[in-house]
Amino acid sequence: MIRAVPPLLVLLGLAACQVAPSPAPRPVARAPARVAPPPAPVDGAWSFSILADRCTARVAHRDMALAVTAGPAQRASFTLTAPNRGLPARRALRIGFQGDGSRWQVPGRTDARRTATASLPLDGTGTARIQDLLGGGTLTASGSGVSAPALTVPDAGVAGRDWYGCVAKLNGDGG
Repeated sequence: MIRAVPPLLVLLGLAACQVAPSPAPRPVARAPARVAPPPAPVDGAWSFSILADRCTARVAHRDMALAVTAGPAQRASFTLTAPNRGLPARRALRIGFQGDGSRWQVPGRTDARRTATASLPLDGTGTARIQDLLGGGTLTASGSGVSAPALTVPDAGVAGRDWYGCVAKLNGDGG
């Protein structure tokens, strides 16, 4: 004998075989992006050279260095390097300095080798900025993608004052 199954029972049986819809995925909470702290400042050391109509001073540490070349024209060029890739390629940046009683910035630009350059005329402002550097302070690079450390610049002492005589001659201020 075959019994007829009531239609309601068939429907309940089919409903029980269906897979329950999965709940909507919850958004994954992400930790806020960490901003890397700026690199610790590094201490530089001075070196000087005078060759014909060029006066070159360099304050350097293995992680950052600044070369200042005065001459042969009445211009001073600043060349900043950060060998550990702290300077982005082909970008505008600012080279800044803060010392006792002085604070200034010069616009610069990096090249494909990640070397930043800036230039100043050897006029009253340019020579004053070179004197500020020789007196000691902190040199920084700022701009998009820059992660170079600050360079602590010591007082250049007697050697720096002697070297500045070369700059003063180029500017027409010295014997």
